[in-house]
Amino acid sequence: MAKAKLTPRKLKSLKPGIKREDYWDKQLPGFGVRVSPEGKKTFFVMYRFAGIRRRMNLGRYPEVEAVDARKRANNALNMVRDGKDPVQEKKAAEAKARRERLEAKTFSQLSKQYVDEYAKVHKKSWAEDEWIIEKFLDSEFGTLNVKEITRTHVRSFLRSMAVKTPVQANRAQACLRKLFNWAIEEEIADLDENPATRIKRPGGKEKAKERALNDSEIKAVWQALEKETSQVRIVLRLILLTGQRPGEVMQAQWSEIDFDEALWTIPGSRTKNGLANIVPLSLQAARILEKQKETLESQKTRRKKRGDYTTDSPFVFPNRILIKQADAPITHIRKATSRLWRNLGIKSFSAHDLRRTCATRLGEMQVPGHVIARILNHKQTDITSSVYNQYAYLKEKREALDAWGSRVMRLVTELELVNTVPTHA
Repeated sequence: MAKAKLTPRKLKSLKPGIKREDYWDKQLPGFGVRVSPEGKKTFFVMYRFAGIRRRMNLGRYPEVEAVDARKRANNALNMVRDGKDPVQEKKAAEAKARRERLEAKTFSQLSKQYVDEYAKVHKKSWAEDEWIIEKFLDSEFGTLNVKEITRTHVRSFLRSMAVKTPVQANRAQACLRKLFNWAIEEEIADLDENPATRIKRPGGKEKAKERALNDSEIKAVWQALEKETSQVRIVLRLILLTGQRPGEVMQAQWSEIDFDEALWTIPGSRTKNGLANIVPLSLQAARILEKQKETLESQKTRRKKRGDYTTDSPFVFPNRILIKQADAPITHIRKATSRLWRNLGIKSFSAHDLRRTCATRLGEMQVPGHVIARILNHKQTDITSSVYNQYAYLKEKREALDAWGSRVMRLVTELELVNTVPTHA
């Protein structure tokens, strides 16, 4: 029986053998760590209760540190002294927690739990789910016990929704289906089946969007943005100038911006396809970001004068509602885009349509398709581009976006549109 003082250094030095081996702590009797042949190190405590020797696992190293495992062992041994069996107490606590998770839960409670525990952790598009829940689902199902929500109710709601907003009805169905699947898999709701499955797509097959703004619309939208908040104005203008996805722009962080090189590096962890994208910043885009930085610095100075020392946000567009947390970006600009096209009396468009407008206009300016694809960070599907050709096309991307930025400025300031087509060797 090996004994040792189970310090962090000692734990790190323990090597696996042919068979599993237990190492007992010199300081606390009954406390030890088991090392498996695979190298897994699991803390445990041994004790006797009602004449029977029992063993209780306390967690795996290094997820659980030695100091925490020792505290757990002490607590378990104190229970034994008080006439309680730690293993049975643990099972009882787990059973109680499970019962509480399965107790009557409203849809509003479940949807919030889904967003916080699943969507924000696993989905880059979690803000889309949150918006759908708040905009459409909570008003219909929010106060209902989730066990009372039937397939008939869901189908009727989605059909009604599809009459006015077929695409959003499809999105709502997908969100409901995922939410209930998650609740069933994680045993968070006591449901026999998912009420959002086995329902035909309410909005039917979706057509690929083709909306791109024309010159007069670009000018009108650019000027109308002067009446919007600075956050909305800058986000939408940057989408138009850079061609990046709305979510990637809204969640941009200052650490990604290199003003000296005029580059914005979006890490793969934030992109749709998981591939990092280096976006050259045109003079216009860089100036917009510089002004945003100046604005945030000015706000910080004013807050300090008021005695408010809020932590600096890493985000280029911090959420004003959650500013005290300093770790959340803005997430919604739908209302702003809807307000813009309604007030201007033009055909409806979304923030994503500004990205499409950028790509369309680059094509009109004779920018090669493979350069546009790399600006948009579309995954290359042919083997030559995806495997063999590792050239980043940074020079070509910069030429194209510089030319596009100049064209936009000439357009919105009514200057003559000349010399805006990039040249390629």
